[in-house]
Amino acid sequence: MDKLRVPPELTDVAEQVGAFMEYWGFKTIHGRIWTHIFLSAEPLDAGALIRRLDVSKALMSMSLAELLDHDVIQVAGKSSTTTYSANPNITQMILSVLRKRERRMLSRVSSAAKTLPVSGDGEVKLNPERIGALQDMIKTAEQTLESLLSLESCDFAEWKDFCGEDT
Repeated sequence: MDKLRVPPELTDVAEQVGAFMEYWGFKTIHGRIWTHIFLSAEPLDAGALIRRLDVSKALMSMSLAELLDHDVIQVAGKSSTTTYSANPNITQMILSVLRKRERRMLSRVSSAAKTLPVSGDGEVKLNPERIGALQDMIKTAEQTLESLLSLESCDFAEWKDFCGEDT
């Protein structure tokens, strides 16, 4: 397959979005793929994305599966090939990532912090008050995350009048 001639401006935007998504714990390729899907006038299949981004079929397949898993993209249609579109619900997309990734991460941190020895035995002495403070911070982070996740059931449509039409 030949690589498509992609406008350099689109390539630049895709690279910048990829760098932004990498900052938030995804891979650059995720941002590049999402940008092409989001900005496309029509849903794209894996072959078109491979030609646009000049990446391997394996990398594309794995990346699309990860983006689908996090609800960042969705299947737009299936015929001879599967096409993809961006998830239009930004709130749902962000909450899905928080639920599937950050919740698990915080759970691992919490479990690890609970294993810290509170006694002063051994060469490395730990401050028991700081251990408690760390566990409190983790608990606060978990509660804050759960509060954010509860926003999925909120209807923000009424805020439009309050915030203006462009929100």
